[in-house]
Amino acid sequence: MHNLLFTDNATPVIFRDLKWVDRAPTLVLETTQDVRPTGILTQVPLTPGAFLGFSTIKTDLQATGLSTNRYCAGYAQASHQYVGFEHRPCPNTAPITTGKQCSRCIALDEFSAMHGIHRGARLLPAAQAYASLDHWLYIATFPDGTSKIGTASAHSNPRRLDEQAVAFATFIGHANDGAQVRIWEDFISKETGLVQAKQARAKYKAWCSPLPHDRVEKAHSQAVALARWSLQEAALFEDFITEDQIIDQPWQPSSAMESTYSALKAGWLNALPTLVDRECGFYVSGATGKFLTVHHGDPALPFLVNLTELSNRALLPHHQPSEQPLSQSSLF
Repeated sequence: MHNLLFTDNATPVIFRDLKWVDRAPTLVLETTQDVRPTGILTQVPLTPGAFLGFSTIKTDLQATGLSTNRYCAGYAQASHQYVGFEHRPCPNTAPITTGKQCSRCIALDEFSAMHGIHRGARLLPAAQAYASLDHWLYIATFPDGTSKIGTASAHSNPRRLDEQAVAFATFIGHANDGAQVRIWEDFISKETGLVQAKQARAKYKAWCSPLPHDRVEKAHSQAVALARWSLQEAALFEDFITEDQIIDQPWQPSSAMESTYSALKAGWLNALPTLVDRECGFYVSGATGKFLTVHHGDPALPFLVNLTELSNRALLPHHQPSEQPLSQSSLF
């Protein structure tokens, strides 16, 4: 049985992320050498039926010399070869106890300034080129009926929404650049009360305890209507948006998400207990955002896995399916 996480049967890896590449889920893994991250990232396409097996048992990690905490995620640097950002590994391969980055990588990160560009944050020329791209404003609604507002660049549309694990989403504005779209984002937040972020754990809880599909769809329609009305009012009285920049373009899940959204609509998804400090093995049946739908041998009994629990953690090889939980987790 081939374990997609490991190129051999012995060498640990650092799980970095689940990304969406060309609308398909892709594992981002970092190799280790002498019990330290190497800085070398590999992307592994995640295919239906793939087996993933790993151990995060703390005593075993300690025995190998690997950290039981997360490792620093590194930092983003604007590319001088193309418009966008490149990942740079943490110079110290530092374990951390909070957040995603050590203090050094926070200082080196060039993408974080993007969030303040509309308030005068200064960007280096390569980062400014990215900020000058077209950007989109969207409303995303989750299976618990809550909604948020967000932005996507020409480079991250529709990937930005693919990685959000939304139930519904609609693009409502097409901006000239990153500064303009963030003015809109702040304006809508102030006018409507829509938040700009929803934590992964809250999204996971929403997916495992969803409202009826029609209620979520109605909540999304109401949030979109309110936000678009606010933009239309602004187009009449403010100078930061024009009427022709207001759009109504629904986002659609990709084919790689079909089984996961079918399970959500049918109410079949169960929460899987924590992935930390245990051995896990399961077969992948689908994905959305940072979550996987998996089974332990019976595809008719899908569970939802929150891979953000593994982000930037060391994984040891484990090559056997784990025992199927008897019922839905009571974590919530």
